[in-house]
Amino acid sequence: MIGLLKTKSLRFWVGLGMLIALLPIVLSASGGYLLLNWGVIVPFHDVTSRQRQQIIPVQKLRIMIWEALAPVDEFIEDGDPVHLSAYRSLRTQIETSFTTLSDALRGEPAVQASLERARNEWTAAERHATELISVVHGAGDAEKNATLQRYHGGVAAANDKLAAVYASIAGRIEEDHDIAVRSYERSLWLAGIAGAISLLTVALGVIIIGRILSRSVDRLVEGAARFAEGDRTHRIEIQLPPELHRVAEEFNHMIGRIRESEAALDELAHKDSLTGLSNRRAFEESFSDIQARMQRHAETAALLAVDIDHFKRINDELGHAAGDVVLRAVAVAMKTNVRPFDKVFRTGGEEFLVLLPQAGAAKAQEIAERLRETVAALSIPFNGTIIRTSISIGVVEIAEAAGHASVVEEADEALYQAKKSGRNRVVVGGSGRGRAIEVQ
Repeated sequence: MIGLLKTKSLRFWVGLGMLIALLPIVLSASGGYLLLNWGVIVPFHDVTSRQRQQIIPVQKLRIMIWEALAPVDEFIEDGDPVHLSAYRSLRTQIETSFTTLSDALRGEPAVQASLERARNEWTAAERHATELISVVHGAGDAEKNATLQRYHGGVAAANDKLAAVYASIAGRIEEDHDIAVRSYERSLWLAGIAGAISLLTVALGVIIIGRILSRSVDRLVEGAARFAEGDRTHRIEIQLPPELHRVAEEFNHMIGRIRESEAALDELAHKDSLTGLSNRRAFEESFSDIQARMQRHAETAALLAVDIDHFKRINDELGHAAGDVVLRAVAVAMKTNVRPFDKVFRTGGEEFLVLLPQAGAAKAQEIAERLRETVAALSIPFNGTIIRTSISIGVVEIAEAAGHASVVEEADEALYQAKKSGRNRVVVGGSGRGRAIEVQ
């Protein structure tokens, strides 16, 4: 019997209440149902619809605009036309997304105006990109660099304005949540009035309907509130009635997709697109985490500053495509030859940093030597030739209270000594040592 009742719809429970409460209940239940349906369920359906048609497309558009940087940068670096195809495909998708979003926001002129400003920023940035990929520039061309900076700036500006669009839509959703809460509260008042008029029969109707609906609506309201506050892990669990169960499942699905979009944006902000390693921003955050652990557990940690020897010569003699191959090969060799909890970062050009938690100077020196030997033994194929390279490494032990800038500067000084003394070697440095210790 209970299982059968669980399959009954919201309309069934409203009808049952009407039969129990007779005429007073007919009026109160009809009014309560309409208020619940149009004041709570419809707004939640509208919220999920706008999440699907507005929130998620905005996030995807931001990701695509960020991704449009890579093919242009890579084409400037190596001139490979395959990057142009990737860029043009992204450009088409971005234009289509702007048009689709504009249609979805037709009823919200203020948000549509913000979207149009973002589109204008992208259009301006796209013109710079077209100029970059259409005109042949020489190495070190000042005009090329200025145009590239304007392109990067335009992409960032477009993303900032899309972030404002996202915030505006999210604000509207929160307002609709508040309306749904007020409608829910009014429905409870109506149920109370019906109970007072119909005495025990009305009370029975309220018990039948209220117990089934109140918990489910409360969960919907709570879930919407937690979403508005930024909680992306909460799931709304509703079994009865089936209509609200479907709304909750759709809401959960939308939250999951928004979480995935936000995670993708965060990953793009912390990854180097060429090597797949973490970037300098990720290094600074990891450095703070390691220092906090050092303070809590009295652990040691070390930093390696790594530079590929004669990397400019590889680019000059074999081209930037060969340099990219070398960078990827060295990145893979380093990542696979450190401990599982060590972290490798590409911080620019041919420069890398390696954070070594739970490692003093001696252990860091041992790991650095292993990396140096591994890279020196690499045979990197490129266009029928074999490229061999080496790395120089500066090693420092991290002081508990030192800032990341001073530690990196200290590691760079040890790296400079390694370069100065012949390259393909490890030099251990450190504050108060008087001089760097060279290890061949």
